[in-house]
Amino acid sequence: MKYKKTVCAAAVALFSHAAWADSYLQQLLSQWPSMQSAIQQNGISLYGAVDMGLNFQSVSGNSRWQTQSGGVHTSQFGLFGREDLGGGLKAEFNLENGFMANNGTFGTSNTLFDRAAWVGLNSATWGVVRLGLQPTATLPQFIDPFGEVMTNSVVTWLAGGAVQTPKGVGYNADLGPGSSQVLVRENNAATWTTPRIMGFGATFLYAFNGQAGVSPNASNQGVVASWTNGKLYVSGAYNRVWSSEVETASGVQTVRNDIYGVSAIYDVGSYMLSAAFQQVAPKLEGNGIARSYVIGATVPWGRNAVRASVVYRDTSGVRDAEGEPAKDSALGVMLGYDYSLSKRTSLYARAGFIRNYGISTVILNNNPLPVQTGTTTPELGTTPLTASVGIYHLF
Repeated sequence: MKYKKTVCAAAVALFSHAAWADSYLQQLLSQWPSMQSAIQQNGISLYGAVDMGLNFQSVSGNSRWQTQSGGVHTSQFGLFGREDLGGGLKAEFNLENGFMANNGTFGTSNTLFDRAAWVGLNSATWGVVRLGLQPTATLPQFIDPFGEVMTNSVVTWLAGGAVQTPKGVGYNADLGPGSSQVLVRENNAATWTTPRIMGFGATFLYAFNGQAGVSPNASNQGVVASWTNGKLYVSGAYNRVWSSEVETASGVQTVRNDIYGVSAIYDVGSYMLSAAFQQVAPKLEGNGIARSYVIGATVPWGRNAVRASVVYRDTSGVRDAEGEPAKDSALGVMLGYDYSLSKRTSLYARAGFIRNYGISTVILNNNPLPVQTGTTTPELGTTPLTASVGIYHLF
């Protein structure tokens, strides 16, 4: 289950890594007040979003209505600071909190800054170095027209591999013990982002696991490289992600997951198209492999914008509860409409579903699947769906 990336960090990456001249993405990101102040100048900027909607969810005849925070933007507030040190060198920091607008609680229990907490140096010559909680070196969230938000996005849940098992929901849990996914952000991380030269740039990440006696020292080693000519943005990422210690046939150990991905965004302002492929391959004998395919489109005109995404997740080497080879795939579709009341305030509507095939048990919008009678095993062949209408305001 991915969390939406820090907006300021993502915006900085796009504005520094790509010349999105007259692009839809640049227009979208420029609506954030933080992009008009501290990101570009000295000083400190307070920024954020408040997003609330009315949501309907249904799966296998079980339905519910609820208010829901974060239908388009994770409700959040943050501080971004920058100081010009001279000679093309700047000091920067970012602190960001996610919260639930429907009840005011923290997005992560007992954690004030759960979305960003880093400090770094930004050099026009040598690039950007950051230390702390920050986005990972992976494919850009904007390949998903819905921004990989934790609610109304099939990319978040399906490409992220949010699989329900008798033990709960886990990343790619159907692949076997220790299977994981690239988190959207990492604690204890150090990154270096290169300057962009002739359209090329890259970010390298090393995240420490912070646990004494657990080998290796890393929880994630990743790199994402990209190229842009202003309209076309292509990227490729490779991450090694280590699980927490799990019980395997060889005893208790961490499991390395090799995760590969490629993506492309074509943005001409009047429309934006995107596509991506990702493969998750746990390095443990007997585990399966998951592949996801994503396509998306956004068409804005005037105050309006329509969005659509389709995701297909397929696996190989997966076995059922009896240890027999099994079919395990799912298809997801999400549709959306936005109407801008101003540059900072918009109304929105979202609707989508995930169709599970074989033994697939992927959930949607954090709505658990019903379980088989007398067990904790989720039902098979389910189709969770979600629909929302709401409003957000940026500040």
